[in-house]
Amino acid sequence: MTNQTVHLSKRLAAIAAFVDSDARVADIGTDHALLPIALVQAHQANFVVASDIGAGPVGIARKNVAAHGLTAQQIDVRQADGLAGLSLNDGLDTIIIAGMGGELICKILTAGQTHLDGTETLILSPHRDENLVRQWLADHQCAILQEAILTDEGHTYEIIVAGQSQPAVQYDAADILCGPFLRRERNAAFVAKWTRRERKLKGIIASMAAAQQPVETQLAAARKELQIIQEVLA
Repeated sequence: MTNQTVHLSKRLAAIAAFVDSDARVADIGTDHALLPIALVQAHQANFVVASDIGAGPVGIARKNVAAHGLTAQQIDVRQADGLAGLSLNDGLDTIIIAGMGGELICKILTAGQTHLDGTETLILSPHRDENLVRQWLADHQCAILQEAILTDEGHTYEIIVAGQSQPAVQYDAADILCGPFLRRERNAAFVAKWTRRERKLKGIIASMAAAQQPVETQLAAARKELQIIQEVLA
């Protein structure tokens, strides 16, 4: 057994920073439960459900929890698909879903709505298709409360913090694509990401326009995205 403090990557540390003190958390796709262990060690969470669909990661997660002297009353490791392992009786107030694509996060949220009571704070960190996650939130009356963008080991990650909102918040196309907070803050990671995307889109548009039979709907969508990016970066 060890009481050694878990070292989190820059990305996981940024996610952890959005968790309130004394939270009751679910970490979906927990892998080896490093984030739950760190949250409990730092007294940010007093209970975490560490959930993963894979038997291998779940086994390692349980060993890691025990090795750090923590109990199932502090971190309950469960093997489940998405939110299916959660119960309203868990009394959770924070749901973390990270380390997967935006499309999968949307599917997990859609399939698992009956496992949530709607009051939870969602901390979502897709590694691609962030716009799909923002659109899902907008479609389900969830307000984006905070956002972050950072680079970690050569990759760019976004974090979206959201919760239920009445009345629903209205987002425009630039908010959905780039993030309502991120596009106003415009930090270095944000500018670098969208400058790369602008350059790539210009090449894509040139190739599509030069094709013998360009697909007009795809070409129009690419041009619209490029216009949004250029307006945001202007």
